[in-house]
Amino acid sequence: MEKGLQGLTILVGLLMLLGGMALVFSPVAMEPIFSVTAIQGHGMGTIRGDLGGAFLALSVFTLYGSRPENAKWLAVPVIFLCAILFGRVVHIVLDGITNDAIRSVVIEVIGVVLLEGARRKLPNVSKGQ
Repeated sequence: MEKGLQGLTILVGLLMLLGGMALVFSPVAMEPIFSVTAIQGHGMGTIRGDLGGAFLALSVFTLYGSRPENAKWLAVPVIFLCAILFGRVVHIVLDGITNDAIRSVVIEVIGVVLLEGARRKLPNVSKGQ
């Protein structure tokens, strides 16, 4: 079970890494996927820096936390995803519910459940300590 959970955590980290790299190096292709549009040149910097950078940072903590004895580091992406979920809930309350909003919430809830489960079940401290 532990190996399967570790494998799923690595998969999530790799998907975040791929998403981050795509946002940094191909933001135009990612605009429709994330429903964002850079209306001026510096908007590309926002997509690359804010969105891409966030995904890259999340991938680093997720991949590092998936390693043996490092599960405590999964708290970082869990907190990030909870903050993102808070924003999604505010969006739904203020702007209304849509299929895209539901899809995003479901993906993020799955991420929180998986990463928090991994944080609790995977080892945090080496056996010698």
